Amino acid sequence: MRNIVQPLLLFVLMIFALTACVKQPEMLFEDIEQRSLRAWIEKYKPELLANYQEDGGYYVEIIDEGCLDSLPVTGKDVWLWYDFTGRDLEGNVCESRNWLTAYQQGSYTAYTHYTPAYRFSGAESNSLLEGSYLATFNELNIGGEKFALRYGSHVRLYLPSSVIDGSAGVVGDGGYEGQFSLDGNVPMIFDMTLYGHVANPVAYEGNHVDSFAKFNGGLCREHVAVKEEDTATPSSRRRYTRADGEETTDADARVMEYYDGRWHQPVDTLAQLYVNYAYSPARQTFNFDVIGRDTMMYPNQSVYNSGTFYGTQSMSEIDRKVNEILVERFGEGVAPSDILDADSLRVGKNANVWYITRFLDGYIIDSNIAEVRKLVFGESAAEAIGQAAVFKTSDPIEDNEWVLSWEYAIPTMRYGQWAAILTVSTYGYGMAGKVGTTDTQTSSNSTYDYLNYMNYMNYMNSYYGYGYGGMYNNGYYGYNPYYYGAGYMPSDTESETESVTTVNTEIPAYCPLLFQIYIDE
Repeated sequence: MRNIVQPLLLFVLMIFALTACVKQPEMLFEDIEQRSLRAWIEKYKPELLANYQEDGGYYVEIIDEGCLDSLPVTGKDVWLWYDFTGRDLEGNVCESRNWLTAYQQGSYTAYTHYTPAYRFSGAESNSLLEGSYLATFNELNIGGEKFALRYGSHVRLYLPSSVIDGSAGVVGDGGYEGQFSLDGNVPMIFDMTLYGHVANPVAYEGNHVDSFAKFNGGLCREHVAVKEEDTATPSSRRRYTRADGEETTDADARVMEYYDGRWHQPVDTLAQLYVNYAYSPARQTFNFDVIGRDTMMYPNQSVYNSGTFYGTQSMSEIDRKVNEILVERFGEGVAPSDILDADSLRVGKNANVWYITRFLDGYIIDSNIAEVRKLVFGESAAEAIGQAAVFKTSDPIEDNEWVLSWEYAIPTMRYGQWAAILTVSTYGYGMAGKVGTTDTQTSSNSTYDYLNYMNYMNYMNSYYGYGYGGMYNNGYYGYNPYYYGAGYMPSDTESETESVTTVNTEIPAYCPLLFQIYIDE
């Protein structure tokens, strides 16, 4: 018997040794994360197991279905307005568009425009976080039923890192930071509310500009210059007086027509670039509560009332305070009745420009006027700028330092004059906009992905023409060879650490702008 047991035991030991040497099959990180995320859902949100999305491997919780009779965004090439807040699975915020959340997290900044994001979602490209793009572009599986997001839909997405940003994680910027950043290869809970969408951002932006002009003095349509084909001299050139005092062929012979309080085109071939030559902070305040009357898309779009400054008072009250500062600093400016006696900007002579840059909801993006900066951004920002922007009429437009709206409008003004410039993004910061940044060491800027607006190139060129207003005006970005112009960037100083924090306000894509301008010698 012993002779039989010993060989059998030896055989069992050999089999055990051989099987112990066999490697267990390796499991990919994505599979491990998927199992971990599912285990978390099973423990804390078991009702969402039926809402698993095969494309992307994430789970969806419907907080609010939204307006069910509105058009869904699924499968369309559209620009979306949506609010969002991103958290890790423990609830720590890594980024948010909500000012109160940012304030509570200690990342709030007065330079940040806390409004819904405006991003492109299409079949060929998109500028959304991948997980949120999958949820908006695809139909969702909600308990075996199909559901499409639309106006007012509020969803909570439980995303694996594979549809976030992989190993890079998520770090908010431009005032949209949270108290914590999201580490790489970590899931995220993404709250998202859709506030609307448009298929044609060019026409939508143009409607904003025209609407603002109509409710703030009126839009001039009848003062039309000589048509291009009727003269050998292009009518889209600057209008100015030569240094010797003689008028050039570009000089405007219809001077007084421009001082009737309405918005006029400084160059007749540039659509939706307007100037109110009669504007003065002593005589006129702006009505910012006009956009929403015909194009309301998201809450407070027409009047920005969020934040520690704007949220404490009405926009009309803020505008009144701003105007008082401007009049005290620079005076009322040349009256329209005396405008012909004021010196025009001459070729080769500089002009010192004092300005305020605003969105059409009244939010002040930037200013080089110290008193305005102190009012809006606080004590530490007051002296950060305070120098005039030097504008040279002798610089060729193709070599300009400034946004195109300045290049075309300012040479038509006179010294000592107030004026307001209203423009679409083509003559502002460009159709791609400018991403907001926060940097405590060095400032940096970046543009939106080129594909975000390439889908609309053909329409843009057909809408504005291939000349000065086309997308290829002075470079691929359609506004000037310097990506953002050379406007002053807001900055702030933290005295405790003696470090400088530079915050650049986000300029959304297809964003119209308003400039309040004073021309000084």
